[in-house]
Amino acid sequence: MKVINFSSVLRGLACALIISVLLSLLISLILHFTSISEAFLPSFATLIFFLSILLGSTICARHAGHKGLFHGLWVALIYFLISLILSVFFSAGPFSWAVFAKKIAYTILAGVLGGIIGLGLTNNN
Repeated sequence: MKVINFSSVLRGLACALIISVLLSLLISLILHFTSISEAFLPSFATLIFFLSILLGSTICARHAGHKGLFHGLWVALIYFLISLILSVFFSAGPFSWAVFAKKIAYTILAGVLGGIIGLGLTNNN
């Protein structure tokens, strides 16, 4: 019986964090050099959050080669916890249950989808 491959989870998590940084830099450059309003910043942040988890979970599940849903969810939940901890220290606004619920939904959706996609990309036929 195969269990969770934690090296795959760490690989996926590292990729998700790197993707977050790169996408954040890209969005910053786009906002700086174009006339796009900063009013779109919350939408960009949500997009970065979702894509980072999706791609990190995909990489994790592909590397693990089995139990894509579980591997994807591990990456997603650890990424979410890191995000939650950082927001406690760096967020100036009050805590919102609505935002929390939305982030949990995006976390689960991205983790599950990434796990399914990653497992579909494996060469285990």
